[in-house]
Amino acid sequence: MDLKRTRIQPFCVIFFSLMLILSLGCASKEEKKAKHLQRARQYVEKNELRKAVIEYKNVTQLDPRDESAYFELGETYLKLRQGNDALQAFHNVVFINPDNLKAHLKIGQILLVGKQTQGARKKAQFILEKSPNNIEALSLLAGVQIEEKDFDSAFESLNKALSIDPNHFNTQLSIARLFVLKGDLDQAEIAYQKAISIDPKLRVSYVELSRLYGTRGEWDKAEAELLRMVESSSSRYQDLQILAQFYESQKKWNQAEKTYIEAVDTSPQGDVTALMNLAGYHARRQNYDKALNTLQNALAIKKGDLNILVRVAELQFDFNKYEAAEKTIDRVLEKDKGHVGANHLKGRLLLEKEDFGDALERFDSVIRESPRNAMAHYFRALARTGQGKRLLAQQDLLRAVELDPKLLNARLLLAEAYLRERNKNLAREQIEKALELAPSDVRILMLQGNLRILERDGKGAEQALTKVIELNPEYVPGYLQLGRLLSHTGREKEALKYLRTALKLDPQHTGALDLLVRIYLRDKNYDEAFQICQEQKNITSGNPSIQAHIEYLDGNIHQAKNDMQKAAESFEKAIETDPNMMAAYLALARVYGRLHQLDKAAAQYKSVLNRYPNYFAGYMALGTIYHLQGNWEKAQSLYRKALAIKKDFAPAANNLAWGLAERGKNIDEALGFARVAKEQMPKNAAVTDTLGWIYYLKGSYLNALSELQDSVELAPDNPTINYHVGLAYYKNNKADPAREYLARALELDPNFKGADDARKVLSELKG
Repeated sequence: MDLKRTRIQPFCVIFFSLMLILSLGCASKEEKKAKHLQRARQYVEKNELRKAVIEYKNVTQLDPRDESAYFELGETYLKLRQGNDALQAFHNVVFINPDNLKAHLKIGQILLVGKQTQGARKKAQFILEKSPNNIEALSLLAGVQIEEKDFDSAFESLNKALSIDPNHFNTQLSIARLFVLKGDLDQAEIAYQKAISIDPKLRVSYVELSRLYGTRGEWDKAEAELLRMVESSSSRYQDLQILAQFYESQKKWNQAEKTYIEAVDTSPQGDVTALMNLAGYHARRQNYDKALNTLQNALAIKKGDLNILVRVAELQFDFNKYEAAEKTIDRVLEKDKGHVGANHLKGRLLLEKEDFGDALERFDSVIRESPRNAMAHYFRALARTGQGKRLLAQQDLLRAVELDPKLLNARLLLAEAYLRERNKNLAREQIEKALELAPSDVRILMLQGNLRILERDGKGAEQALTKVIELNPEYVPGYLQLGRLLSHTGREKEALKYLRTALKLDPQHTGALDLLVRIYLRDKNYDEAFQICQEQKNITSGNPSIQAHIEYLDGNIHQAKNDMQKAAESFEKAIETDPNMMAAYLALARVYGRLHQLDKAAAQYKSVLNRYPNYFAGYMALGTIYHLQGNWEKAQSLYRKALAIKKDFAPAANNLAWGLAERGKNIDEALGFARVAKEQMPKNAAVTDTLGWIYYLKGSYLNALSELQDSVELAPDNPTINYHVGLAYYKNNKADPAREYLARALELDPNFKGADDARKVLSELKG
């Protein structure tokens, strides 16, 4: 036996086994990489880009030096409009291969879009040093020069590119666009025609030339170019849709619909794009049935397509068919719980129901999948506002306008928030940007008027508010705010005219009626005050809460005339008409006090309660009397009895919350009652003030500020509420708005309860 041979054999077996394992491992790794790459490219073809990103990342994890995978990943990110991620992917390419000029070019183009002109210029110069005749790099350099307003240099760069390739379509198109920027439309027209001659099948030059003719008002020429585009088209059905949009913009409805239908008829089999566009046209024309029928035709072609189902739900939502929309969107979510569009619409449906917590979860889900979705940030802000999370809402609104600077509604909400905070500079910034987008939007002009008031620019405020009324003669808030402004500046006759107009336009607007009565009482013009109240009683006879409010105003007028007996009768009638009218209880108790009849009133309510032990309004009234007499133990007992009968009776919950907080007793229980009141009466200034003040007493100053800002919007002339807002700003280390609100409180009433403390805090702020 050969011992050497017997020893070598096992070694050979082990060696070849290891080689086989290694080779199989390498083969397995390469096979995995190839499969991931194939799947990624298939997803790109099907426009399932997020899935493609995952597969490309799998490739780069298996082979971190695969520059082509990183390049394709970068291009996929660009399609997803995720510029920062694309930039990182292309940086990885040039790290692996510094001579990959295509990746350098992509980086430069992304930097240019992001207005980072110096970085973009460096990339263009780097490429041109390596490849002096690189046309794309010359175009990138021209883009930088255009951004820097150096149009002459941009022409030089583009003309150099044309000298290299006189038939380079994109270069010729860029020259046409540059002429438009310079305002030389004649030369732009020639350049566009040249671009068309280079490649008659590309639609972009026809569309832009048509737009140029439109700026001149040459609509026949604009239409002719689009018709020429359709005739030379390699994709007729797509170009027909552009032509249809042109007819729609010209309000040529018959031609528009006919052209949309022709696009449907000429579409490739299985392509529903033209049907979707036709459905959109019908929706814009407010024809719900035609739009729905068209979408159902699309569903018949692409059975069970979730994206089409989402469009159906969106149509139902837009036409206020919320129940149908929810059923449709739930069908989508049953099949794909992570569907971005479905979750977005579900969130909006939940907002309609004021289910802010569940809505927030939906928008969180959308933003995780689509972080650059400006509308999702906007709607998440609405959900957070509904929850009282105003600072987080502001962050979302700022992100929304960063992603989409033209998102007008987000800018309006930001401006309102900054006005509440008395932050004039930030409010002005948002208002000015909003005016650039919509200079005749009355909502923006209202905010501008409010800003001028905040800046103590009465003339500017009056101009803005007058313009509001000129633009929209039926816009009640414009008349109301102008009336309030004129009243404060002593021009009461003019104020009355605007307030009466507001009331004529909206007879149920209690704010306008309150201001009118206040002006009449200030002038001791009692007959006019009674007359306007009687007129409104007749007009609003079918609305108990408005009738109760008018009875309450009648009581105030009788009180001003020192006729306490009639005042009491009016307040009693107000409570009888609307037992939830909190202010009437307090006013009635005060009148009884002035009549020295609190004991008599208490006895009367006791008698009523003996007969009707479930009369919760009686417990509330009696509790208010004891509260005013300083007998807190009896008062709170009666408030609790009212709540035992009607657990969500807001007036009792609010008074109980305020009394407990005022005495420093069981602040957490007080908070619970205040929340009950807020849930039932979210638009009541006293209720929001109570809740905000309890948050303040608990040391939760941000929550306090959020509630108190709502309260002062509802009752801007209440000194106590202004005082509370000022203190909340003070505790949040915001000195300027704190000073303004505290000074406003003292201006309204130098002797209100808390005036001394307001002066003390003001002196500290000045020091």
